[in-house]
Amino acid sequence: MKVNGTAPSSALNLRYFGQSMIHVRGAATGSLYQFSPMLPVQPVDPRDAQPLLANRLFRLSR
Repeated sequence: MKVNGTAPSSALNLRYFGQSMIHVRGAATGSLYQFSPMLPVQPVDPRDAQPLLANRLFRLSR
């Protein structure tokens, strides 16, 4: 869930593979995203997605 505002229509759905709830601040936009095992797929601004995808806990959701 994006905490700061709404996700853009061009948002990428990222899947989180971790075992606990986390809050991630987007490097480009400063937006705060919440991921958890119960809500693993969240829309992420494309400008924030690339650094998250470098982490093995995140992948594009299809």
